Amino acid sequence: MTGLSRRRVGRLSYQVSGDGGDPVLLMMAGYGRSGSSWIPWLDRVGPLPFRVVLLDHRGTGESARTWRPYTMATLADDAAEVLGDARAIVVGDSMGGMVAQHLALRHPHRVAGLVLSASSAGGGAISPEFLRSLPITVAAALSKDVRVWRKCDRLLVHETADPELLAPLRAVQRQEPYSRLNSLLQAIAMSAHRTARRLGAVHVPVELIVGAGDRVLSPRNSRVLAERLPDARLTVLPDTGHAIAFERPMEIRHAVRRLVARSGL
Repeated sequence: MTGLSRRRVGRLSYQVSGDGGDPVLLMMAGYGRSGSSWIPWLDRVGPLPFRVVLLDHRGTGESARTWRPYTMATLADDAAEVLGDARAIVVGDSMGGMVAQHLALRHPHRVAGLVLSASSAGGGAISPEFLRSLPITVAAALSKDVRVWRKCDRLLVHETADPELLAPLRAVQRQEPYSRLNSLLQAIAMSAHRTARRLGAVHVPVELIVGAGDRVLSPRNSRVLAERLPDARLTVLPDTGHAIAFERPMEIRHAVRRLVARSGL
């Protein structure tokens, strides 16, 4: 995608496109991924009427490496630091959706609305499918072995879909530095993620989308979010797995459009 410029705030790196006067769309990536993992999605959905911000979570992309354990709340505070005084629509995919929940809870003045794609409130909401998938997803994050990635890719997409849909993601990841330690730190942070009992304090509109055939974070996780969030709407996508941004990219754009209409931006 053309038009992206790289910027830094302290130890955090992010990319920006769009006019400074446009509403902000903050994109937060899933486990083991940097903000650049959203570039294939941007290429497929076309121009957006937003100032798009692609955040590199600490330890990913060009953000500084860390040696100390952290939490999803820590990553949310990082996102708030990048936003500064801006108020954003926040799109979080999988783990990025977990971070987005903490951002809305800890920095509500920075969030105009949430799009949570294939995410979870953690804790008891975590499905057995997620626990079974964790070894292969962690292995893929720790490795640049194409054979390991292929095993993970078959899990991430719907069982009838071609895993080659994730080839653009893997092309991005092959070009980036990565940290085995940070992948472990992210996995630990996800395991401690718990928001279900606090989501009643999120008072912005939320669009939830999940694949009916998600084998990583089953639709049950999104249904829990829908029950706990006061102003949430849930869309379950048929014949879709966990990798919505690559399987059904326009569905995320449609969710953003619905959220804009609901939030009055």
